[in-house]
Amino acid sequence: MSFVRAPTAIVSAILAGICAFLLLILTLLTTGSVGKSDAPVLVRPSLVAPAIPALTALPERERASAEKPLFHPDRKPVSDAATGSETGAGDAATVAPFRLKGVVMANGMARASLMRDVEGDIEWVNRGQVIDGWTLESVRSDRVTLSRGEYRTTLLLYPDR
Repeated sequence: MSFVRAPTAIVSAILAGICAFLLLILTLLTTGSVGKSDAPVLVRPSLVAPAIPALTALPERERASAEKPLFHPDRKPVSDAATGSETGAGDAATVAPFRLKGVVMANGMARASLMRDVEGDIEWVNRGQVIDGWTLESVRSDRVTLSRGEYRTTLLLYPDR
């Protein structure tokens, strides 16, 4: 053996030993007691729909979320006596038929969520937009001002405060 071949033979022997060791570990893991595990039970999908109980809406809960202010932390229902309307005259034409449910102010845009008293529909209205003859004049974080001709009214988001 020459001086150059001796290190090559030693490196080859070390690599052969590492390969044999890895082969032994692989054999033990795949066939020995170390690799044995309980095979999971195969679950085959079925085409039968599971039984789901019938869901029926309770009459008192149908409009439960519409009766509460959207962004109030306690989400207390708004009393009918405190609608938040302020009018100069008691005429029915000057009272806006809405309740304020929420306000969004972001990126220079101001919107209000108004619920109609008659139908109970909720509609998002932008500042300056007309809804049922009423124009949304101004939007603040807790109130909006509506106008119709010479009349103005203010709707409060939290009328109980």
